[in-house]
Amino acid sequence: MVSLSNRTSMALFSDPMDHYSHRVRIVMQEKGVTSEIIDSDSDNLSSEILEVSPYAELPVLVDRDVCLHDSLILMEYLDERFPHPPLLPVYPVSRAHIRLFIKRIEKDWCGIFDELICENPTEAKAKKLRANLKSQILGMAQILKEKPYFMSDEFSLVDCCIAPILWRLPLIDIELPKDTKTKPVYEYMQRIFTKPCFINSLSELEREIRST
Repeated sequence: MVSLSNRTSMALFSDPMDHYSHRVRIVMQEKGVTSEIIDSDSDNLSSEILEVSPYAELPVLVDRDVCLHDSLILMEYLDERFPHPPLLPVYPVSRAHIRLFIKRIEKDWCGIFDELICENPTEAKAKKLRANLKSQILGMAQILKEKPYFMSDEFSLVDCCIAPILWRLPLIDIELPKDTKTKPVYEYMQRIFTKPCFINSLSELEREIRST
């Protein structure tokens, strides 16, 4: 067991297949943060992690004497702790818009994905959930035609939340059609998936999702 106390360097306790952990790893790679990534099992957490993660969830970040949980808090903490490159806009209104986009992804995308992965729905329910998520992703195509990243010219925390879900679509049996309408979505995925911060953020298990 790895102790959380008396650490002299930053460590991220991360589930190698969890999209919430993955988004934090993307931020760390984009920032060039030197940190120990400690693979952990979300279903078998140590008592030390449970003490600092009251909802028994990963990821957990330990930065010397600071222990933090919740992926959104971790991402913003890292963005403030390591300002360059910025992943949130400078201006308050723009920052608020980014946070609203993230909130929407959390409610609309992550809720569906988590239910498909974790709750073992009936096939009828799963089919409905997949159709819902697929529709939302395809509905993003028009937005992605305007800017290289989600509603922005710059890579942001929104993209860090979207990318892990898009990468995991094969896990939930969603295949997007390839046509003129979906071209912006595929171009966006190609743009994100080839970024060094994304490539370097992948665990070995995550690489296998799209290894074929």
